[in-house]
Amino acid sequence: MLVIGMIVGVWITAGIVPAMIFYGLKILSPGIFLVATCIICAIVSLATGSSWTTAATVGIALIGVGSGLGIPLPMVAGAIISGSYFGDKMSPLSDTTNLAPAMAGAKLFDHIRHMIFTTGPSFLIALVLYGIIGMRFAGKEMDTEGIAELLGAMSGSFNISPFLLLAPVLVIVIVIKKVPALPGLFSGVVLGGI
Repeated sequence: MLVIGMIVGVWITAGIVPAMIFYGLKILSPGIFLVATCIICAIVSLATGSSWTTAATVGIALIGVGSGLGIPLPMVAGAIISGSYFGDKMSPLSDTTNLAPAMAGAKLFDHIRHMIFTTGPSFLIALVLYGIIGMRFAGKEMDTEGIAELLGAMSGSFNISPFLLLAPVLVIVIVIKKVPALPGLFSGVVLGGI
């Protein structure tokens, strides 16, 4: 919990979360936003093993992007939570995913393979529903003036640069390389501080 709090604070102060919002507003469109949000959060949570870290970093950025695109925030929050919890549940780094097979005497990857039968269909149903809901926003005219104002405010408050995205990418790479969760997440704090 302490490391997650450190990541959130450092990434916001360093401008990493604002950079994610900045580039997200430039790249994502309203029609695919909810599906993309759910998938992005699932990937990050799967790589880090923590739904809280995902929701508190990438999730905050996606809330900002969704707000800028005019997507209702409860829908954005639902997509963030859906993706974050799916990735956390399926991650070999997650505490609960490790605890359950350890207590039952099963192997970790057998446990994950069996969870896909319940978790996989739920995730696919959520993606289909987010896709259907997202179609309502596909032809919607975006508030380009509001988005430009938000981008200008972020550029004025933070030094927005693509280099800021290196910290989250490197944390994902470190965790994929099977570095234990705590050192992997703490490296995100150090990279954000740098």
